[in-house]
Amino acid sequence: MYRNKIILRVALLLVPMIAVIAVGSHQIKAAFYNPVLTTYVEIDGVNYGAFDQIDGLQLFAEDGYPDTDGDTYQTVRLSREFVTDPSLYLWAKNRMQRKMGLQDIHLITEDEDGNVVSQLVLQLCQPLSWSVESTNPSLGGFNETIDFAVQKITSF
Repeated sequence: MYRNKIILRVALLLVPMIAVIAVGSHQIKAAFYNPVLTTYVEIDGVNYGAFDQIDGLQLFAEDGYPDTDGDTYQTVRLSREFVTDPSLYLWAKNRMQRKMGLQDIHLITEDEDGNVVSQLVLQLCQPLSWSVESTNPSLGGFNETIDFAVQKITSF
């Protein structure tokens, strides 16, 4: 009899604990999540749209100048697929053909609500090379890549 009472008491203690564990084992969404950020290119007030990949920014020191000894510029590459915005390739091609001076390029990063998260200005830029390749002719998709010589980067 005494043994049955002990088993009953232990069971009464374990059942609520098991219920709490069962309820607590379901995944609860955290309040923090990875924001969706999009980086747009703007030149002279013209928005050239979002770019999927930006390479070369890590080659600049905190003061904004190239991080390598003796170099006055570094190459920054902008790439994207499925060009639907104005083509930056055409801008670069026209710029080189007309032999215009150096240009500032704004990289504006926005969150999913359209709030500006950061803004970088690639100062004193000159297009080095560009390419536009067809990636899916049936859908009209293109892959656009532009390399720039950048002398300095400023952050806002």
